[in-house]
Amino acid sequence: MGASIIDAHAHVFRPAAVFPRGVDQLAPADRDAPVEDLLELMGRNGVDAAVLVPLDAHDAYVARVLAEYPKTFAAIAVATSSELRVGGARGVESLQARRDRFGFHGLRTQWLGEPGHSVTDSPALPILRYLAEEGLLLWTYLPPDQLPLLPEVVRELPELRVVLNHLGFCPHDMWVDEHRRPRFDNPFPESTVRQVLRLSEAGGVHLMVSGQYALSTQEPPYPDLFQVTRRFAESYGPQRLVWASDYPWTRDVPGYRALLDIVPAALPDLDADDLAWVLGGTARTLFPHLAGEPTSDTTIPPP
Repeated sequence: MGASIIDAHAHVFRPAAVFPRGVDQLAPADRDAPVEDLLELMGRNGVDAAVLVPLDAHDAYVARVLAEYPKTFAAIAVATSSELRVGGARGVESLQARRDRFGFHGLRTQWLGEPGHSVTDSPALPILRYLAEEGLLLWTYLPPDQLPLLPEVVRELPELRVVLNHLGFCPHDMWVDEHRRPRFDNPFPESTVRQVLRLSEAGGVHLMVSGQYALSTQEPPYPDLFQVTRRFAESYGPQRLVWASDYPWTRDVPGYRALLDIVPAALPDLDADDLAWVLGGTARTLFPHLAGEPTSDTTIPPP
Protein backbone atom coordinates (compact mmCIF):
# COMPACT_ATOMS: atom_id res chain seq x y z
CA MET A 1 0.00 0.00 0.00
CA GLY A 2 1.19 3.55 -0.67
CA ALA A 3 0.33 6.54 1.51
CA SER A 4 -1.26 6.05 4.89
CA ILE A 5 -5.01 6.02 5.30
CA ILE A 6 -6.27 8.12 8.21
CA ASP A 7 -9.74 7.85 9.74
CA ALA A 8 -10.42 11.50 10.57
CA HIS A 9 -13.31 11.05 13.00
CA ALA A 10 -14.03 8.16 15.35
CA HIS A 11 -15.38 7.78 18.88
CA VAL A 12 -13.98 5.41 21.48
CA PHE A 13 -15.47 5.07 24.95
CA ARG A 14 -16.10 2.61 27.73
CA PRO A 15 -19.20 1.86 29.80
CA ALA A 16 -20.02 4.79 32.06
CA ALA A 17 -19.24 2.74 35.16
CA VAL A 18 -15.68 2.16 33.88
CA PHE A 19 -14.91 5.66 32.57
CA PRO A 20 -17.48 8.37 33.45
CA ARG A 21 -19.22 9.94 30.47
CA GLY A 22 -22.55 11.26 29.39
CA VAL A 23 -25.37 8.77 28.93
CA ASP A 24 -28.17 9.05 26.38
CA GLN A 25 -30.22 6.94 23.99
CA LEU A 26 -27.35 6.66 21.51
CA ALA A 27 -24.72 5.83 24.12
CA PRO A 28 -26.48 4.13 27.05
CA ALA A 29 -24.43 3.46 30.15
CA ASP A 30 -23.44 -0.07 29.15
CA ARG A 31 -22.46 0.65 25.54
CA ASP A 32 -18.80 -0.10 24.92
CA ALA A 33 -16.49 0.99 22.09
CA PRO A 34 -12.95 0.19 23.28
CA VAL A 35 -9.94 1.34 21.32
CA GLU A 36 -8.78 -2.26 20.89
CA ASP A 37 -11.81 -2.94 18.70
CA LEU A 38 -11.14 0.12 16.56
CA LEU A 39 -7.48 -0.84 16.21
CA GLU A 40 -8.47 -4.32 15.03
CA LEU A 41 -10.79 -2.87 12.38
CA MET A 42 -8.17 -0.36 11.28
CA GLY A 43 -5.54 -3.06 10.95
CA ARG A 44 -7.82 -5.34 8.98
CA ASN A 45 -8.66 -2.54 6.53
CA GLY A 46 -5.27 -0.91 6.09
CA VAL A 47 -6.04 2.22 8.11
CA ASP A 48 -2.91 3.51 9.81
CA ALA A 49 -4.13 6.27 12.12
CA ALA A 50 -7.28 7.94 13.40
CA VAL A 51 -8.63 11.09 15.02
CA LEU A 52 -10.54 10.40 18.23
CA VAL A 53 -13.43 12.54 19.42
CA PRO A 54 -14.88 11.98 22.92
CA LEU A 55 -18.64 11.86 23.24
CA ASP A 56 -18.53 14.90 25.50
CA ALA A 57 -16.16 16.78 27.79
CA HIS A 58 -15.48 13.57 29.76
CA ASP A 59 -12.27 12.87 27.90
CA ALA A 60 -10.23 10.79 30.38
CA TYR A 61 -10.45 7.62 28.29
CA VAL A 62 -9.41 9.30 25.05
CA ALA A 63 -6.60 11.02 26.95
CA ARG A 64 -5.32 7.66 28.14
CA VAL A 65 -5.50 6.20 24.62
CA LEU A 66 -3.63 9.20 23.23
CA ALA A 67 -0.89 8.77 25.83
CA GLU A 68 -0.58 5.07 24.99
CA TYR A 69 -0.64 5.46 21.18
CA PRO A 70 0.69 8.99 20.48
CA LYS A 71 1.72 8.27 16.88
CA THR A 72 -1.43 6.37 15.95
CA PHE A 73 -4.05 8.80 17.19
CA ALA A 74 -4.84 12.48 17.30
CA ALA A 75 -7.61 13.82 19.50
CA ILE A 76 -10.26 16.51 19.52
CA ALA A 77 -11.66 17.88 22.78
CA VAL A 78 -15.36 18.72 23.12
CA ALA A 79 -16.09 22.26 24.31
CA THR A 80 -18.23 22.73 27.39
CA SER A 81 -21.11 25.19 27.42
CA SER A 82 -19.52 27.08 30.31
CA GLU A 83 -16.21 27.49 28.48
CA LEU A 84 -17.95 28.96 25.46
CA ARG A 85 -20.67 31.02 27.11
CA VAL A 86 -18.69 32.34 30.07
CA GLY A 87 -15.91 33.14 27.67
CA GLY A 88 -13.11 35.61 28.14
CA ALA A 89 -10.01 34.70 30.11
CA ARG A 90 -11.93 32.22 32.27
CA GLY A 91 -13.02 30.16 29.30
CA VAL A 92 -9.51 30.11 27.85
CA GLU A 93 -8.00 29.20 31.24
CA SER A 94 -10.42 26.29 31.56
CA LEU A 95 -9.48 25.02 28.11
CA GLN A 96 -5.77 25.45 28.81
CA ALA A 97 -6.10 23.41 32.01
CA ARG A 98 -7.80 20.63 30.07
CA ARG A 99 -5.08 20.77 27.44
CA ASP A 100 -2.41 20.37 30.14
CA ARG A 101 -4.08 17.08 31.11
CA PHE A 102 -5.03 16.02 27.61
CA GLY A 103 -2.86 17.15 24.71
CA PHE A 104 -5.68 17.53 22.20
CA HIS A 105 -5.25 18.89 18.69
CA GLY A 106 -8.57 20.67 18.18
CA LEU A 107 -11.90 21.59 19.72
CA ARG A 108 -15.35 20.43 18.69
CA THR A 109 -18.20 22.85 19.19
CA GLN A 110 -21.86 23.26 18.31
CA TRP A 111 -22.02 26.89 19.45
CA LEU A 112 -20.26 30.01 18.20
CA GLY A 113 -22.47 32.80 19.52
CA GLU A 114 -25.95 34.23 19.64
CA PRO A 115 -27.77 33.96 16.31
CA GLY A 116 -28.16 37.32 14.66
CA HIS A 117 -25.36 38.92 16.67
CA SER A 118 -21.81 39.62 15.58
CA VAL A 119 -19.21 37.01 16.48
CA THR A 120 -17.01 39.87 17.69
CA ASP A 121 -19.46 40.20 20.59
CA SER A 122 -19.56 36.46 21.33
CA PRO A 123 -18.12 35.18 24.62
CA ALA A 124 -16.69 32.30 22.54
CA LEU A 125 -14.40 34.57 20.52
CA PRO A 126 -11.44 34.43 22.97
CA ILE A 127 -11.46 30.63 22.74
CA LEU A 128 -11.65 30.77 18.95
CA ARG A 129 -8.74 33.19 18.96
CA TYR A 130 -6.82 30.88 21.28
CA LEU A 131 -7.31 27.99 18.84
CA ALA A 132 -6.04 30.11 15.97
CA GLU A 133 -2.99 31.33 17.90
CA GLU A 134 -2.09 27.83 19.10
CA GLY A 135 -2.57 26.16 15.72
CA LEU A 136 -5.46 24.06 17.02
CA LEU A 137 -8.35 23.04 14.80
CA LEU A 138 -11.96 24.13 15.09
CA TRP A 139 -14.04 20.95 14.64
CA THR A 140 -17.54 22.24 13.87
CA TYR A 141 -20.85 20.43 14.16
CA LEU A 142 -23.19 23.39 13.94
CA PRO A 143 -27.00 23.40 14.17
CA PRO A 144 -28.92 25.42 11.57
CA ASP A 145 -28.92 28.63 13.63
CA GLN A 146 -25.13 28.47 14.16
CA LEU A 147 -23.78 27.76 10.68
CA PRO A 148 -24.48 31.35 9.48
CA LEU A 149 -22.03 32.61 12.13
CA LEU A 150 -19.07 30.65 10.77
CA PRO A 151 -18.27 32.91 7.79
CA GLU A 152 -17.69 35.81 10.18
CA VAL A 153 -15.44 33.61 12.33
CA VAL A 154 -13.18 32.75 9.39
CA ARG A 155 -13.09 36.39 8.27
CA GLU A 156 -12.17 37.52 11.77
CA LEU A 157 -9.59 34.72 12.20
CA PRO A 158 -8.29 33.86 8.72
CA GLU A 159 -5.46 31.75 10.17
CA LEU A 160 -7.93 29.44 11.98
CA ARG A 161 -8.25 26.02 10.35
CA VAL A 162 -11.77 24.59 10.42
CA VAL A 163 -13.13 21.12 9.71
CA LEU A 164 -16.85 20.88 8.95
CA ASN A 165 -18.04 17.56 10.36
CA HIS A 166 -20.06 15.08 8.29
CA LEU A 167 -20.34 16.88 4.95
CA GLY A 168 -21.14 20.11 6.76
CA PHE A 169 -24.75 19.19 7.46
CA CYS A 170 -26.52 20.88 10.38
CA PRO A 171 -27.66 18.40 13.06
CA HIS A 172 -31.28 18.70 14.13
CA ASP A 173 -33.99 16.37 15.44
CA MET A 174 -31.72 13.35 15.76
CA TRP A 175 -33.28 9.94 16.25
CA VAL A 176 -31.68 6.55 16.84
CA ASP A 177 -32.41 3.76 14.37
CA GLU A 178 -32.73 0.01 14.83
CA HIS A 179 -28.97 -0.40 14.39
CA ARG A 180 -28.25 2.00 17.28
CA ARG A 181 -27.03 4.70 14.91
CA PRO A 182 -27.87 8.41 14.79
CA ARG A 183 -30.24 9.37 12.00
CA PHE A 184 -31.38 12.69 10.53
CA ASP A 185 -34.08 13.61 8.04
CA ASN A 186 -33.74 16.27 5.33
CA PRO A 187 -30.03 16.91 5.99
CA PHE A 188 -29.29 19.08 2.96
CA PRO A 189 -31.81 21.80 2.27
CA GLU A 190 -30.47 24.02 -0.49
CA SER A 191 -29.86 26.85 1.99
CA THR A 192 -27.40 24.65 3.91
CA VAL A 193 -25.71 23.45 0.73
CA ARG A 194 -25.14 27.04 -0.39
CA GLN A 195 -23.67 28.02 2.96
CA VAL A 196 -21.27 25.06 2.89
CA LEU A 197 -20.25 25.93 -0.67
CA ARG A 198 -19.63 29.57 0.25
CA LEU A 199 -17.43 28.51 3.15
CA SER A 200 -15.10 26.81 0.66
CA GLU A 201 -13.98 30.29 -0.38
CA ALA A 202 -11.99 30.44 2.87
CA GLY A 203 -8.83 28.41 2.29
CA GLY A 204 -8.63 27.23 5.90
CA VAL A 205 -12.01 25.48 5.86
CA HIS A 206 -12.00 21.71 5.26
CA LEU A 207 -14.85 19.25 4.78
CA MET A 208 -15.23 15.79 6.27
CA VAL A 209 -16.51 13.11 3.87
CA SER A 210 -18.46 11.07 6.39
CA GLY A 211 -21.82 10.53 8.03
CA GLN A 212 -23.59 9.28 4.90
CA TYR A 213 -25.14 6.37 6.81
CA ALA A 214 -27.01 8.85 9.04
CA LEU A 215 -28.12 11.13 6.22
CA SER A 216 -29.09 8.86 3.34
CA THR A 217 -32.37 7.11 2.65
CA GLN A 218 -30.62 4.45 0.57
CA GLU A 219 -28.15 1.61 1.06
CA PRO A 220 -24.36 1.92 0.62
CA PRO A 221 -22.78 3.58 -1.26
CA TYR A 222 -25.68 6.00 -0.63
CA PRO A 223 -26.22 7.25 -4.19
CA ASP A 224 -28.85 9.78 -3.12
CA LEU A 225 -25.96 11.81 -1.64
CA PHE A 226 -23.66 11.58 -4.68
CA GLN A 227 -24.84 14.87 -6.19
CA VAL A 228 -24.31 16.99 -3.09
CA THR A 229 -21.02 15.24 -2.28
CA ARG A 230 -19.73 15.96 -5.78
CA ARG A 231 -20.76 19.61 -5.55
CA PHE A 232 -18.83 19.94 -2.33
CA ALA A 233 -15.81 18.05 -3.68
CA GLU A 234 -15.63 20.27 -6.73
CA SER A 235 -15.74 23.37 -4.55
CA TYR A 236 -13.29 22.26 -1.83
CA GLY A 237 -10.92 20.11 -3.87
CA PRO A 238 -9.33 16.88 -2.63
CA GLN A 239 -6.67 18.65 -0.56
CA ARG A 240 -9.38 20.00 1.75
CA LEU A 241 -11.43 16.80 2.05
CA VAL A 242 -10.90 14.23 4.81
CA TRP A 243 -12.42 10.77 5.00
CA ALA A 244 -13.85 9.43 8.27
CA SER A 245 -15.74 6.37 9.51
CA ASP A 246 -17.67 7.81 12.48
CA TYR A 247 -16.97 4.56 14.36
CA PRO A 248 -18.58 2.94 16.39
CA TRP A 249 -22.00 3.88 15.00
CA THR A 250 -20.98 2.36 11.66
CA ARG A 251 -19.18 -0.70 13.03
CA ASP A 252 -21.79 -3.33 12.19
CA VAL A 253 -24.01 -1.58 9.64
CA PRO A 254 -22.76 -0.81 7.04
CA GLY A 255 -19.40 -2.04 8.41
CA TYR A 256 -16.02 -0.34 8.55
CA ARG A 257 -14.93 -1.53 5.12
CA ALA A 258 -18.02 -0.11 3.43
CA LEU A 259 -17.11 3.38 4.61
CA LEU A 260 -13.79 3.22 2.74
CA ASP A 261 -15.49 2.05 -0.42
CA ILE A 262 -17.88 5.02 -0.42
CA VAL A 263 -15.21 7.54 -1.43
CA PRO A 264 -14.34 6.15 -4.89
CA ALA A 265 -18.00 5.35 -5.49
CA ALA A 266 -19.20 8.84 -4.64
CA LEU A 267 -16.25 10.60 -6.28
CA PRO A 268 -15.32 8.45 -9.29
CA ASP A 269 -13.40 11.26 -11.01
CA LEU A 270 -10.68 11.25 -8.35
CA ASP A 271 -7.36 10.07 -9.74
CA ALA A 272 -4.87 8.19 -7.56
CA ASP A 273 -3.27 11.39 -6.26
CA ASP A 274 -6.62 12.92 -5.35
CA LEU A 275 -7.81 9.74 -3.65
CA ALA A 276 -4.61 9.70 -1.61
CA TRP A 277 -5.36 13.19 -0.33
CA VAL A 278 -8.94 12.40 0.69
CA LEU A 279 -8.10 9.10 2.37
CA GLY A 280 -5.17 10.38 4.38
CA GLY A 281 -3.02 13.11 2.88
CA THR A 282 -5.27 15.99 3.90
CA ALA A 283 -5.65 14.63 7.42
CA ARG A 284 -1.90 14.40 7.72
CA THR A 285 -1.53 18.10 6.87
CA LEU A 286 -3.89 18.81 9.77
CA PHE A 287 -2.21 16.30 12.12
CA PRO A 288 1.45 16.15 11.02
CA HIS A 289 2.48 13.70 13.75
CA LEU A 290 0.36 10.93 12.24
CA ALA A 291 2.15 8.38 10.09
CA GLY A 292 2.64 8.44 6.36
CA GLU A 293 3.09 10.82 3.45
CA PRO A 294 0.68 11.49 0.57
CA THR A 295 1.89 9.61 -2.51
CA SER A 296 0.52 8.78 -5.92
CA ASP A 297 -0.12 5.12 -5.29
CA THR A 298 -2.58 5.01 -2.40
CA THR A 299 -4.97 2.13 -2.88
CA ILE A 300 -7.67 0.70 -0.70
CA PRO A 301 -6.46 -2.77 0.30
CA PRO A 302 -8.60 -5.71 -0.78
CA PRO A 303 -11.01 -7.11 1.81
